[in-house]
Amino acid sequence: MLTASNVPDVDDIGTSATSLLIAVASKTFTTQANLPFLAGEWLLAYSTATPANYMYGKVTSYTGTTLIINVSVNGGAGTLADWKISYGWNVAAAYLDGDQVQLSTVNNHKIYEALENVTGGTSPELDVLLAAPKWLEISATNRWKAFDTSVGSQTSKATSITYTITPGEVFDSIGFLNLSATAVQFTLTDPVDGVIYTETVELLDVIITGTQPIIDWYAYFFSAIMMTTAFARPGISLYLNTVLTITISYAGGTAAVGAIIIGTQMTIGGTQYGAGVGIRDYSVKGADAFGNPVITTRAYSKRMSCELTVPTNSIADIQNTLARYRTTLLLWVGVDDYASTIIYGFYRDFNIVLSYPAFAICSIEIEGMT
Repeated sequence: MLTASNVPDVDDIGTSATSLLIAVASKTFTTQANLPFLAGEWLLAYSTATPANYMYGKVTSYTGTTLIINVSVNGGAGTLADWKISYGWNVAAAYLDGDQVQLSTVNNHKIYEALENVTGGTSPELDVLLAAPKWLEISATNRWKAFDTSVGSQTSKATSITYTITPGEVFDSIGFLNLSATAVQFTLTDPVDGVIYTETVELLDVIITGTQPIIDWYAYFFSAIMMTTAFARPGISLYLNTVLTITISYAGGTAAVGAIIIGTQMTIGGTQYGAGVGIRDYSVKGADAFGNPVITTRAYSKRMSCELTVPTNSIADIQNTLARYRTTLLLWVGVDDYASTIIYGFYRDFNIVLSYPAFAICSIEIEGMT
């Protein structure tokens, strides 16, 4: 469904016109600035004309436009100047415990970490399926983190992130979670009717200082700026062949998004006042033998418990629907205007009480994903 993005995938990162002899040695490439390469990562440099001519090794350093790779595996021969630089895995490389590789195939875009010193064997994406794997799946690659099952892992890119998505099926709702951006624009285009929906959501707001929402000079200069981190738009389209274009912007900063959820909506009932929201923190907090705090920061997930008013003639359908989706991750929207009630996860429990002739009360608890 993802047909285009300005976030590079692992097999299309950088290029270089530096003339270099294929050999096992330290090689210096002049490439583009602001690429995601880090010291210690494994990179593949291969000829655009003949991919079988390649060099593969660990990044020694990357500063400005200068990339130095300590080549340990190579293929082909010759002095070439048409390099493409990407991530990858090589069966002949000697990986150390803790080394990471990034792989991208048609249906798999993942980052893996070696659990021990590894040379040879099967590729990480197959190795993780073995009874005693030597590799551990860490996360999706940067382009695809917005579409994995984790809200905490973010796709990020300086200034802006763009996606073009062609779902090929009917959808009417979209949600964005764990945003770090100043604005999100999304447009739906039908091949016949043209643009059928477009919206730009501004994510910056002001937290008014003090107990009353009155703008005075102090509040004008010193009130905090808040960034909205999640929003949902149900009921935006029912077209079949729409193309969805998304731009997530952060001028002067790094745009990031944890999850983009596309699907069809179902209304269970009306959320009542008294809903409770919070988080489940997986960090470890304790103290050492001398009483000094020892804190290991880990991920957290959002939670919500609420009551809904449900029409009595819909109770059976709602009960069957919730039973059907009891093990399915869904985007739950308590109230459109409250980001704290927008959660990607599953329900832990629900109970419907036949309170009145016209409607019933449904209590439900939602557990979000990290």
